[in-house]
Amino acid sequence: MPPKQTTPPAPSPPSWLNRIAMRLCAPHVRETVMGDLHERYALRVTRFGVKKANCFYMKEVLGLVRPSIIARRNSSLPSGAFFNFDMLANYFKTATRNLLKNTFFTTLNVFGLALGMSLNLLFVAMVVFIYQFDNFHPNSEHMYRVITHVRDRHDNPSFASVPVGAAQLLKSNFAGVEKVVRIHQSLPRDVRYADVKMPLNGYFVDAAYLSMFNFPLLQGNAATSLANPNTMVITEAAAARIFGKKDPIGQRVSIEPYGEVMVTGVAKNMPKNSHLRTEALVSFATLTSHHGASFTDDEKNWNNFYNSYAYLQLSDNLNPVALEAFLNGMAKEKYKNPEFQASFELQRFDKIVPGPELDNDMGNEWSYQEMLLMGVLPMIILLAACSNYVSLAISLSLKRMKEIGVRKVMGARKRHIFMQFVMESTITMLLAVTLSYFFFEIIRGETLSLTTELDWIDLNPTPGTFAGFVTFAILVGFVSGIVPALYFSKTSPLLALKGKELQTKTGGLFSLRKLVITLQFILSLGFTFAVLIMGQQYQYSINYDFGFDQEKILNVDLQQADPQLVKNEFGKLSFVSLISMSSHPLGAKSVPGLYVRRMAQSDSINTSRMAIDENFITNMGLHLVLGRNFSNDAVENSRRIIINEVFAKKLSPGDASGAIDQVLILPDKREVNVVGILKDFHYASLQSPIGNFFFEYAPEKFNYANFHLQSTNGRHAFQEMGAAWKAVGKGEKFKAEFLADQIRDTYSFYNKIMKLWGFMGLLAVTIACLGLLGTVVFTIKNRVKEVSIRKVMGASSGSLVYMLSRDFIMLLVIAGILTIPGVYFLMELTLQEAQYYNAPIGAFEVVTSLALVLALGLTTIFSQTWKAANTNPVDNLRLE
Repeated sequence: MPPKQTTPPAPSPPSWLNRIAMRLCAPHVRETVMGDLHERYALRVTRFGVKKANCFYMKEVLGLVRPSIIARRNSSLPSGAFFNFDMLANYFKTATRNLLKNTFFTTLNVFGLALGMSLNLLFVAMVVFIYQFDNFHPNSEHMYRVITHVRDRHDNPSFASVPVGAAQLLKSNFAGVEKVVRIHQSLPRDVRYADVKMPLNGYFVDAAYLSMFNFPLLQGNAATSLANPNTMVITEAAAARIFGKKDPIGQRVSIEPYGEVMVTGVAKNMPKNSHLRTEALVSFATLTSHHGASFTDDEKNWNNFYNSYAYLQLSDNLNPVALEAFLNGMAKEKYKNPEFQASFELQRFDKIVPGPELDNDMGNEWSYQEMLLMGVLPMIILLAACSNYVSLAISLSLKRMKEIGVRKVMGARKRHIFMQFVMESTITMLLAVTLSYFFFEIIRGETLSLTTELDWIDLNPTPGTFAGFVTFAILVGFVSGIVPALYFSKTSPLLALKGKELQTKTGGLFSLRKLVITLQFILSLGFTFAVLIMGQQYQYSINYDFGFDQEKILNVDLQQADPQLVKNEFGKLSFVSLISMSSHPLGAKSVPGLYVRRMAQSDSINTSRMAIDENFITNMGLHLVLGRNFSNDAVENSRRIIINEVFAKKLSPGDASGAIDQVLILPDKREVNVVGILKDFHYASLQSPIGNFFFEYAPEKFNYANFHLQSTNGRHAFQEMGAAWKAVGKGEKFKAEFLADQIRDTYSFYNKIMKLWGFMGLLAVTIACLGLLGTVVFTIKNRVKEVSIRKVMGASSGSLVYMLSRDFIMLLVIAGILTIPGVYFLMELTLQEAQYYNAPIGAFEVVTSLALVLALGLTTIFSQTWKAANTNPVDNLRLE
């Protein structure tokens, strides 16, 4: 049998030209014009071939650009405009009716979204406040801060501070530097007035401070208030606290060791949205006149950039890059050691808060990294709530296919259907943001109370904050409504009227709901797992072996009391077995860092130090490996230091004993001998590894008396010690705390993280259970007749519960399998960044988190499936 002859396909023009032609033609002429074009194209292919036919076709397509072809007729259908008021009113009415019709699902959506939005409103309020920082200074666009970038063998930190001599070099070498303000943060935290010591936060500042920055004076002259030594400006709140109703101008307070300082000005209380916020400004001349030549030496020592800050105000025609080049040229002369290099950069004043994360920053700080961290977690919670909304919105709208079909047959276009669903989602979001504001008010104070580091943030609602809330709700509503809006706007009107869209898409939508549920329980399980890990880490930290005795050690804040008098008075108490002195509580706080040099060597060594007396090592149970302790000779002790094993190996890598009797030069030019080596111990928190460290004998730096107590009656001991303190405390309040409690407080941030993450975990679990509840209820409603028929045919309640629940139970199992390994490795990385010494993650955290989340999920599932399985089938089938 001969093969059947096939007709070759008719030639067609290039598809991209077809698309252009279709878009150019107005709808009322499109069919006629396109038909004529294709007929002529087919004839030209026959006569001239495909290439020439394509060229002619392109020419004709370009010729369509004329009014008779592209001009659109006015639609005969009512209101084709996108934002017609009547149409919007109809959208609003229809959306409201639909929300009221599905009260149960609307309530689930609104409540879940409100929970998800609550933390986001907190974040929005923070962002609104943060971006108003330092916006009240008139010349801020011309103001800069000099920052330092350090490069050494171990790290490359960036500091907000600079060497104290850097600023004056710029002033003397560049005419375009209009103002220079140096800020030094070495001002003591207490002042004495009328024999009463009071806390007062402040800085040493140059006289130009009050003219560069907008902190107006209520009393005094801004040009002269800080021009002379031993003068100061305080805020009105500080003046009222110290002097009461007295006129503060001309009053004198004592600031040790600078002597009496006179108040020459009173400033308005500085606003919270300033990183320079403080209570007192003391003239920089006070600092230079007191230190004299030694402070000049500090200007030449460019390794000392921990306490000084430099702010500049430049003229319009001065390029900041030129100043940076000058400073970095100077840095090459100052830092000749290849193992320690530094460079400088001018940071724009409006980029300080928020800005990059810098070490040794002053005042209130908020980095981009912190903002990202604060924003990501709330957005994840909100994403879970929005996914619930999208899933349920599409599921419920499948029952509205005929309504959508009728609208399309009556002339509704894609944009009209799109706008209807976006309107519905926006209304839902506005309802949710109204409810979430009540949650916001509840958690606002509690969130800030988690840490004193956030007490400077003002979250009181302002018009800008409310505008941010509404904008946020509308944005979230629009984004959440896009998915169902796009889905239904593309629906074919004929298939919608026939109800076939439901049949073809239900499987895919059910897969979407499965994905949403799985992701939500992954999030819930992740938060629960992380909280348990943080709890374990906290217990591990406070019970860690620090290498010294901390039980029964009571640290008393000396508050400038004479150490020897304290020893004499408290030594009379029978329950005090030994008394020592120190500059810091051991292992509880960070200790100051510094660079030292070996004799006849220029290389600097980064190390840390504490000041102690001759009893401290014995009192704390530290172990001398080599050498000897401090003696009773204070003069000899001032020339001696005792180092740890890490420092000894640094000084003498081959044999640690070679470090004994080596001479080191401290930043104050003192030469000290190494007389002893201590077994390594944790002198600071567990966040950092044990590094180079030494003890020095410096009674002028003693801040704490360390008492080794024998008494088990703590209340009685405190009463007697309080009585003894009155004899030596110069009227100050007795402040004492056990070393173990101070160490425990050092790791309190784990508790704060647990509270925050626990709250987020509660939100995530609640939202996940709400989403699961909505999906289970919707699924049961769609299968209610199937369940009833199966029950009539003899199916047991248990088999029906299993049939309805098995898919959801499998989702919970999948969530657990995916979550545990991911969170495990993520928390391992997080803990390594947060703390050097970490607790291993064990089976307890895994099993407990799985049990908690699975129990909540199964309770949600079985509460509905059991109810459906035990419903009388007659009630569901009597209308069939």
